Amino acid sequence: MQANQETPVSPVVPGRFPRVLRFEQAARHGILLGPSREYRALSSWCRSVLPVQGTRLARIARILVTNSHQHSRSGLPGRTVRVVLDQTHPKLPCLYVTDQGPRTTTAPEHPRLDPGVHVSGLAVLDRLAFSWSPSWTWDGDRVQQTTVEAVLDLN
Repeated sequence: MQANQETPVSPVVPGRFPRVLRFEQAARHGILLGPSREYRALSSWCRSVLPVQGTRLARIARILVTNSHQHSRSGLPGRTVRVVLDQTHPKLPCLYVTDQGPRTTTAPEHPRLDPGVHVSGLAVLDRLAFSWSPSWTWDGDRVQQTTVEAVLDLN
């Protein structure tokens, strides 16, 4: 998860979304999305950073961003979803989607695949990605952020 935690070179300041994030490492690319469920900019960004597999990357990113908008504080006004593609290993690029944590503190849930449901977004993600796993940051009181890492197999 280290790749997602690095601070981008371009500062994250309030304003218009989407916003492209720039990193010192040439193999890392990012985009910051607001709470809007308008995904054209996300799809365009995916196709620009991974031209050959851009459509597949866009499907995976959209599933994870949609989940963030539906199930986390990132879907609330003024909130964001951060999407980072790390191509340090070109054959196995990693996509990190970080939201601003669950909306409720009483029963926070993390993304998990329901084996009985074959048409959910996470079931599609499971078929499209080589692997995926959630993680979160915890401040001792509540989950602050949830990150899902999806690894793509480009062999």
